[in-house]
Amino acid sequence: MAYVINNNYRLRLSIFLLALLAGCSPSLENETSTSDSNWDTYLGDSARTHYSPLIQITRENVDQLELAWRYDSGEVREGGSTMYTSPLVVDGVLYGLSPKLIAFALNAATGEEIWRFDPGGNGAPQRGLMWWEDANERRLIYASGRELIALDAGSGEPITSFGDNGRLDLRPSEDSGPFFTSVPGIVFEDMLIMGFSTSESSTSHSGMIRGFDVRSGSELWRFNSLPLTGGLGSETWEEGSLVEAGGANNWTGMALDEERGMLFVPTGSATPDFYGASRTGDNLFANSLVALDARSGEYRWHYQTVRHDLWDRDLPSPPTLVQVERDSVTLDAVAVATKSGHLFLFNRDTGESLYEIYEVDGIASELPGEEAATSQPVSSVAFTRQEFEMTTRNAEAIAHVSEVIAPLDQRPFAPPSTEGILFYPSYDGGAEWGGAAYDPAGNKLILNAQEIGGIIRLYEIPKGFSNRGVFAENCAACHGENLEGTDRGINLIGITDRLDAGETREIVMQGRGAMPAFDSLPTVEINAVISYIRNPEAAGADVASTEIDYAFAGYIRVRDHEELPGNTPPWGTLNSIDLATGEIDWQVNFGNYPSHPDLNYGAESYGGPVVTASGIIFIGATPDRKFRAYDTRNGAVLWESDLPAAGFATPAVYSVDGQQFVVIAAGGGRMGPPSSSEYLAYRLPQ
Repeated sequence: MAYVINNNYRLRLSIFLLALLAGCSPSLENETSTSDSNWDTYLGDSARTHYSPLIQITRENVDQLELAWRYDSGEVREGGSTMYTSPLVVDGVLYGLSPKLIAFALNAATGEEIWRFDPGGNGAPQRGLMWWEDANERRLIYASGRELIALDAGSGEPITSFGDNGRLDLRPSEDSGPFFTSVPGIVFEDMLIMGFSTSESSTSHSGMIRGFDVRSGSELWRFNSLPLTGGLGSETWEEGSLVEAGGANNWTGMALDEERGMLFVPTGSATPDFYGASRTGDNLFANSLVALDARSGEYRWHYQTVRHDLWDRDLPSPPTLVQVERDSVTLDAVAVATKSGHLFLFNRDTGESLYEIYEVDGIASELPGEEAATSQPVSSVAFTRQEFEMTTRNAEAIAHVSEVIAPLDQRPFAPPSTEGILFYPSYDGGAEWGGAAYDPAGNKLILNAQEIGGIIRLYEIPKGFSNRGVFAENCAACHGENLEGTDRGINLIGITDRLDAGETREIVMQGRGAMPAFDSLPTVEINAVISYIRNPEAAGADVASTEIDYAFAGYIRVRDHEELPGNTPPWGTLNSIDLATGEIDWQVNFGNYPSHPDLNYGAESYGGPVVTASGIIFIGATPDRKFRAYDTRNGAVLWESDLPAAGFATPAVYSVDGQQFVVIAAGGGRMGPPSSSEYLAYRLPQ
């Protein structure tokens, strides 16, 4: 671990000391004009509105934007490096993270480095940072894997009074399941409120939301979003099913109503995903929006969007606090976008739905022990199509996709099976973790979405311990039933030609790229995974048993012979939704696949939009490496610029000395190379 202060910072420090000796009272962190506009909270504010009040960049001049500076934050990680960070800007200083989670501070007007702090380790995906200050100090806080790190914002030095010399191990216990944090929590008064990520298998950790003292790191309160036996919500679980269950965690961030002191928490699905025989019941508080008292963690209300989830339909992004006009009355509401392409809208105080919600009948599962929910709630407002439409791009594409989907069950809410089901939209939405922006001029929600079909297929595995069984439970979702790889994980066939046993173990233990560390598994299970990866045909790798369990065959999307989506376009959209009516004001195709740059049918997108008071939408998010500005009135493209790698991150908008900037992290890597570690900031000509 190390921190470095460059010559620019030493010069600023000297100026500060000389001014102090002269009888002045300057602030080291506040040397800029009073016209500065900060971006001191992840996604703009605790309401997660993605909104900037700045108006210097307008529809009329946005096409004049030019590169103000670019900053290379450091080395990329091995194995498909990504960089999802949305930086913070406070009083002319920009704070960000490199792919290896090295924290840094820059002059936000010039990109000149002030300090860096290296926490050590290989890094991991992290979407942002947290800021806290009082009259005496300013702290920069961020999550690195399982730890929270607290730094002095002026120097980059660790806050030794926080946790253990500036580091707080967030794991509730050392023997807990896979545990990491990839999104900032909520800073409220003198408290940090945190969720976490875990695996989607039976080894996952039980979900909980916790409040921590910002000064010391001590835990102040806890809400068990995966209920304790006999606790709130446990009545929706069959007796005994909570013992082995996990998940129902908040992995994607929260929103805060500061005036009300109310916290709005979206949760993930209960685990294991896709086969829920071990977790019978509706499974609260999984797949729910939960409202809590932010000061105490006390339960206020909840709404569950999917009962007994079998499709990985966890709530994928922070909710957005909005206002809506109803009968000439302005209501404070909270908007929740889902992977299924539906929008829910609730009264913040009561949890009453402001859109009609109707029930659809569930479909019984034919797998032993699986009890699918008898009905599911569906919002009347949808921002994607709800049925898969076969591609018409050419005869080869039609023939290929027809063969792929022919054996699949295509009924809505069909439960997963060994034959496979087709579900639409796919695993990543609909909506994804980038979230939505709120435009108060007309009460509009700006949201990027994707429309691609997916396949859920289960396969039989022996129940009980075996090398293949442990691999299936923990690894096959990404690396495939037979090591063949999926959209989320690489092909492991022939891994022995690329990695020796020690290198394989290191990756399993420490993670690489988007893959988390699995060092929380018992040693015997780690050995089983490594043995199976390196020799799947070994005798005893798949020991037979009289009892059968089921495992997920991997994340597979419906694609044609050229690896393009197998449904009709659009494949990705940018949308403006009128919150009062739920109607889509406009929808435009968003992004492109680099392999087919002339199609303009839209593409998958990761990262969200930012809206300004002058009517501009700034967004990267697409694999074509573009950074674009759109008109809030009609979705017209007003400006675009090429990035060194895809900008899978939400931009930040700020001003220094009266000059407005917009900055984005261009990390790439998620859907193939290139990867990058650069931040790029744009402004109008001076």
